[in-house]
Amino acid sequence: MDENLIKTGDFAKMCAVSKKALYLYEAKGLLKPAVVKDNSYRYYRLEQVDQVATIRLLEKLGSSLEEVGRFFALTKLQDRRSYLLKQQDAVEDALNQLRRIKSSLLFFDKRIVDFEQLGCQNLAIESCPEEYLEVSPFRRGVSLNPISFGPRYGVMTDDFAQATISRFFKVVSEGEGNFLKAAGNYAYFYQELDNEQVAANGPRALEFMQKQAGVVPPFYQEDFSSSVLGHGGSVIIKYSAKLKS
Repeated sequence: MDENLIKTGDFAKMCAVSKKALYLYEAKGLLKPAVVKDNSYRYYRLEQVDQVATIRLLEKLGSSLEEVGRFFALTKLQDRRSYLLKQQDAVEDALNQLRRIKSSLLFFDKRIVDFEQLGCQNLAIESCPEEYLEVSPFRRGVSLNPISFGPRYGVMTDDFAQATISRFFKVVSEGEGNFLKAAGNYAYFYQELDNEQVAANGPRALEFMQKQAGVVPPFYQEDFSSSVLGHGGSVIIKYSAKLKS
């Protein structure tokens, strides 16, 4: 037997794939064994490792095996380059999504540490940079949740005398949104509430804050993905407002 031939199991190990994957690639017409013996034993050559590596790369870029087959069928280098450029755009989109996920995880970690240190109903002062928000008029029946609003969202009270919710908000990336939350020192505190208490608690929370500190509108009620910190039907709300200059 040709000494350059490699058994299926050994070839699979070299390529860091399973034998089942090699059989699938063969069935899809992506990888043909160098030799198939009468007993159906399959053998490969060393240079075929590169072909498997290309298949795996395209799979990791999001291509289906059918798409990989169409890629191999392209005979012009420019066509292959165009395909790879499209995959590059997809990778960049995925990286941006991962960056947003990482940002959310860092935010949750920071918020959990702060909540554990401060506890509930204890007023504190924090220095905040300016933030970009997307705000919209308050409407009853709208569900605030991290799927449609992202990890940081909530409601705003613009009129302290009325003490009623006037707008929804969600924190967005720099340069986006339609409202700039001013930088400065903000008074804030946390409260743990049952879900059914959240909607009616705003006026009491605002009254508590005004007794503790001189603040200006708007009054923010931030629900930061309640399922992350909430438990047993309760949610943790952060209330905040900017201190008077």
